[in-house]
Amino acid sequence: MLTMNSGVYTAYSGMKAQLDALEILANNLANLNTTAFKEEEAFFTYLNQSLDAFQGSDDFSATVNRSVLAQGALNGAEGSLTSTNRELDIAIAGNGFLVVETPRGVRYTRNGSLHLNAQSVLTTSDGYPVLGANSRAITLGPGKIQIGEDGVISLDDTQVNRLKLVAFDDLSKLSREGSSLFMSPSNQDAEKISNAAIKSGYLEQSNVNAVSSIVRMVNILRQFEAIQKTINLEMNDMNTKAIDKLGR
Repeated sequence: MLTMNSGVYTAYSGMKAQLDALEILANNLANLNTTAFKEEEAFFTYLNQSLDAFQGSDDFSATVNRSVLAQGALNGAEGSLTSTNRELDIAIAGNGFLVVETPRGVRYTRNGSLHLNAQSVLTTSDGYPVLGANSRAITLGPGKIQIGEDGVISLDDTQVNRLKLVAFDDLSKLSREGSSLFMSPSNQDAEKISNAAIKSGYLEQSNVNAVSSIVRMVNILRQFEAIQKTINLEMNDMNTKAIDKLGR
């Protein structure tokens, strides 16, 4: 019976993939105005590329392995820059991430909306300390703060520290954590020193394109409806055959 229903299972997995892709798009659109947000692009892949491997098996796992899944691929394209004229706002031009310390460990971000907390420690907008070149939190004293293109931090024209900027060859290895933070599963092993430039007084905007996202959403809904019709036809055909056999 399972073999006869394998088309239904595969179609169902296709519907689930469309729903997953829709969820990814919805999250992208919800972060349209989030500083330095990087959109995820949904793509589809076979868990098992060889459909011949199934060969009519009654094994449920073999059937599910024919399923199509939606996965998110990080779009590393840079967003546009907006001038803020604020000395602690920075944008990263190129492949680069700030390194921050969180209660869960080291994380990475491109959100350059920086602040000083009550202890004069340089932090992200969520209060996480930003690390310097020595991999320690950056504490700044009184004075006019300047952040150079090379990440050097100066107080009243005197260099006091440098932002730690790292890059990753493969952004797909990063996992999103929310609050514009990313985690590297291999910790610091995959990071390298970045040659990206710092644009002081600017913030990078989200790279989500609202128009193209809505177009994708419409296409996903159409594909979902098409798969739904396929399942209805399959079920009707199965019911017809079952009634015919029972009648005999």
